[in-house]
This record gives sequence, C-alpha cells and structure tokens, in this order.
Amino acid sequence: MSYAQNILRYDSIACGAFVWGQLRGLVELRGLFHSLPSKPEAAFSVEAECRGLGIGDALFQQMYAMAQNRGVRSIQMMCLKENRHMRYLAAKHNAQFVADADIVEAILHPNWPTPASIAIEIIAETRAHSHLLFA
Repeated sequence: MSYAQNILRYDSIACGAFVWGQLRGLVELRGLFHSLPSKPEAAFSVEAECRGLGIGDALFQQMYAMAQNRGVRSIQMMCLKENRHMRYLAAKHNAQFVADADIVEAILHPNWPTPASIAIEIIAETRAHSHLLFA
C-alpha cells in the first residue's frame, strides 16, 4: 500500500494501460529529481493474461519519451533473470546489461528531446483525456 501511495510523489510519473476500461499495465518513472543529472528507475507491471499484446511495449515507449522530454540521461531498470519480457523490451532500446546471480540491471540512455518524443507524450495525453470525455 505504501508503494502505491508513493507513486503520487513529486519526483515520480506513472502511466497506465487500460483495456476495456480496466487497468492492465503500469509503468512508473521514480526518482526524477533526486539527483542531477537525473537517474530515475523504471518499474513495470503488466497483468499476466495481458502479456504478449503489446502493452509492455507501449508503456515502455511512453516511459522512454517521458524521460527523454525531461532531459533524463540515464534510466535504471531491475528485473529477475527469468523475466525475458523485460529484458527483451530493454534490449530493443539498446540497454546496457549487468547481471549477477538472480538480478539483471538494464541501463538506458535516452537521447535529447525530439519533436517525435514530444509528439508521443502529447498524443498519449490527448487520448487519455478524450477517453474520459467520451467514455
């Protein structure tokens, strides 16, 4: 419960994926302003029955654009070695991997903001608000 309450902190951004009005996936970028330069951690959750539908990829793309648009130069992701879905998503975005016995750490290095990264975030926000208006 305390973890969920901390999503609303000043230094975190969360983005959800809704399927037929139900929250099925979430990405959080935490620690945006703890240090300069910013080195936040990304955390993902996609319900097991919704994996393989592209939700993780869409959330990853959104998180990456949000970080890029805020000038983040390094993102840290941690997952278990057997979590092939997360390792695949990180590898698609040229992550550097460091592994130990059970944990894999992926480090991502976003580029500077681009018109495309800004458009990704604007379109996502517009879609979210339009769903609220017309649902």
